[in-house]
Amino acid sequence: MKAENARAAKRTGGASVGAAADDFADERTLNQLRFDLLADLILTGTPTGHETDDGLLGEIRAHVDITVPVLSLTDPDEIASPAHLEGVGPVDPATARILTGNAPGFDRVFTHPVSGMVLGVDRYRPSAEMRRYLRARDRRCRFPGCRLLARLCDDDHTIDRAHGGATTLANLADFCRRHHVTKHQTPWKVRQLGGGVLEWTSPTGRSYVDRPPGVATYVTFEDVADRTPFEPPF
Repeated sequence: MKAENARAAKRTGGASVGAAADDFADERTLNQLRFDLLADLILTGTPTGHETDDGLLGEIRAHVDITVPVLSLTDPDEIASPAHLEGVGPVDPATARILTGNAPGFDRVFTHPVSGMVLGVDRYRPSAEMRRYLRARDRRCRFPGCRLLARLCDDDHTIDRAHGGATTLANLADFCRRHHVTKHQTPWKVRQLGGGVLEWTSPTGRSYVDRPPGVATYVTFEDVADRTPFEPPF
């Protein structure tokens, strides 16, 4: 009897004979169970004696990011706008509702009703799409005269988030660290005039308007026709 139980346990990965008849019995072998336990300890355990504030040596946790149109959650018949699972692709509405129902939190994303471009997010940090837009629009630090590339700058809220400023393109601009600090720690003031145009006011009250260099300038055929023909200097 003992030999038969041992052989049965070996076939079922160490489980009992009664558990083998269970449809939900674990079919992993003993070595597979040991490996999975070791992986869980390594990935989810916090190393002792090496704790850091930035969490670089902390436990490793899975992160699931899913974007779900609000109509897909409220209307069971809505199939025109499928949900998108980051790194996987579109998922059906039923799966999206299950993942959303178990989510610990949400980020509301506001998009343009026609183009679908992200206009704002209900959180502090702008999205990757918004950062790409700012890089293309600003190209440089938006303090008048500063030429530091936008990819080296900070994404600053013109109206501070702590004071109710929204994370929208109408309230964001790229500032280098020096002028970011200048905006917050000196009498210099800045406000958005619309379309990415900024108005800076110096401590003496003088105003400087800085226009986004990434905004295209459109001309008509009449404008070209009115220009003086080019004449070479020789």
